[in-house]
Amino acid sequence: MNKNNFAYFGFVALPIILILLGYLINLVAPPTLKFPNPWDILKQLIELIGDQEVLEAIWVTIRALFKSLLLSLIIGICLGYFLGYNMKVWNSSQPTVDFFRSIPVTFLIPVSALLIGVNDKNIIWLLSSYPGILVMIFSVRTGIMKQEPERIHFFKIISGKNNFITRFFKVTFFETLPDLFSGFRIALSYGLVIVTVLEYMRLGNEMGLGGLVNDELERQHYSNVYAFILLIGIIGFILNKVTEIIQGKYIHWSNENSKSD
Repeated sequence: MNKNNFAYFGFVALPIILILLGYLINLVAPPTLKFPNPWDILKQLIELIGDQEVLEAIWVTIRALFKSLLLSLIIGICLGYFLGYNMKVWNSSQPTVDFFRSIPVTFLIPVSALLIGVNDKNIIWLLSSYPGILVMIFSVRTGIMKQEPERIHFFKIISGKNNFITRFFKVTFFETLPDLFSGFRIALSYGLVIVTVLEYMRLGNEMGLGGLVNDELERQHYSNVYAFILLIGIIGFILNKVTEIIQGKYIHWSNENSKSD
């Protein structure tokens, strides 16, 4: 069975596993904590997707996610190349980067609330970009470490040029692209989780998917709660799959490296 067949099997197996898991949880859960019928959750999911309020919430969440990813890419890539290109600079800056990597984003909420206000519309995507920046820094650094000295040497010989900027855009940038894309996919997953969690905590002044989960939980509409959670998972899966397809099509040498490994 090839890779594609396994992927198709996964598409079929996932809903079956979720349905069986729902029934299994109900077998062991106390009566007060009964899990909603999986079929009711799927039914609610189909109904909610066509609701105007839900569509607007999806747009709010995705817009915040894309803003955070854009900021993560700009700052993370620039800092990653700046800090990672020189070993001495990286060694001196790594303790600082590791320090900030150890701080959960939720602990930054009080600082952000003081600076821009807890109800500011930008607070969610600004906070969610924080882990994405750190992920991109380390991903770029990993790509630089994997860079093959022979290619740089061959480039110098063939082109007769030793200009740093030319060498960067002709060799280094393409060498680091596979790790950059891998880091982006991690930042994408982190970003979606953090955006929806911050929406659930009622930050900002717009209603996203996380806010709808909070509302339905307060109303004790548990089928809707799990339907929204399932919807968030589907959105994350689609976005990751699109990124994977783009990487496989345009960064084809990353697939070649994985096959050789």
